[in-house]
Amino acid sequence: MKNKILLGFLVLVLVVSVFFGGRFFERQRVKKEASIQNTLNPTNSLNSPIQNLTVVEVTDGDTLKLSSGKTFRLYGVNAPEVKEPYYAEAKAFSQNLVLNKEVSFEQEEKYKEDKFGRILGYVFVNGVNLNLELVRNGLARVVLYEKRAKIKYQDELLQAEQKAKELKLGIWKR
Repeated sequence: MKNKILLGFLVLVLVVSVFFGGRFFERQRVKKEASIQNTLNPTNSLNSPIQNLTVVEVTDGDTLKLSSGKTFRLYGVNAPEVKEPYYAEAKAFSQNLVLNKEVSFEQEEKYKEDKFGRILGYVFVNGVNLNLELVRNGLARVVLYEKRAKIKYQDELLQAEQKAKELKLGIWKR
């Protein structure tokens, strides 16, 4: 009888611990997501998928520094790095489109930051998707990961990449 009471008490303690522990970790996750959103634009609510800020520096074709001090990395594309062919062209293209302009940022749903702390997503200026335009002009490759779910603009990006390859634009000239 004593063992059953003790076992029942331990089960009760375990259930209560799991319940409150789960709530604690869920609150921590929500706080982290809110923190990421607030670094983009502290005046917008957590539920707003699109944020507006000014681009103050273009590091390379797919990486931008924002007026908030954060760095934004275009998601689903990879522009040439320093010393690679078309690096300068990709960087200049992005500069011409977004530097010192107010742009809209739409974060990727599942992957909000990369391992370097850069915010991941899509950039729009006057309704134009920078991610898509870089690919369309042969200045970036589409990057997809087999184990991840389909990304938001995947179909458009793949179509733009195929067209750039057919036309032998930019990085596809070889």
